[in-house]
Amino acid sequence: MEVDESKKTDGSIGWIPYIPKNVEPRDSPLLDISNQAIWTVSSCKNGYGIDELMSDNVEKYWQSDGPQPHTIHLEFQKKTDVAFMMFYLDYKNDESYTPSKIQIKLGSSHQDIFFRNAQSFNEPQGWCAIDIRDKMERPQRVFWIQIQVIQNHQNGRDTHIRHVRVLGPKRSRVSPTNRIFTGEPHGPFPEHNLVDDEEEFAAFVDRSLVHLSLR
Repeated sequence: MEVDESKKTDGSIGWIPYIPKNVEPRDSPLLDISNQAIWTVSSCKNGYGIDELMSDNVEKYWQSDGPQPHTIHLEFQKKTDVAFMMFYLDYKNDESYTPSKIQIKLGSSHQDIFFRNAQSFNEPQGWCAIDIRDKMERPQRVFWIQIQVIQNHQNGRDTHIRHVRVLGPKRSRVSPTNRIFTGEPHGPFPEHNLVDDEEEFAAFVDRSLVHLSLR
């Protein structure tokens, strides 16, 4: 499939040049895993919701339509490795609707939050990254992400965000064998031996229905 040249700097692949450089080779390449999550927003103006937020057209955007704080929630069906949140913000067009401070929370659910990171923005234009790796710069494994717009420029009430993408490594640092003992999915053992086939064994682990919820 050919890439639309007009999207190289703004749309679905525009975030690539803005990934921070301190990514270890074992975590590369980072992939857009946004479609693996179920997305919800705290509020939205009619016609300016999740579909617009996930669109590749930067002329479209999510606009909140309710009391602050404005939030976006992502829920994954299985424990997922995440490394960065990418935001397309457009102060030139959105002015007081543009977030000036965003906080990311990670956890198993809203009752089990183990990571927070807040970042401020000064009249941002284009793609911005928020690092959600751990202190050792390793991807974190989560079921749940909350994006909270804490403040807008000029104390604006509602917010505009034109794109949000969540990035994760192509391959997890947690080996398929270890995932079984750290709360990752597992199911009936297949008839043939998968130990020598890492990709098939990883798929087997990910199909599990049992979660031990251990970290």
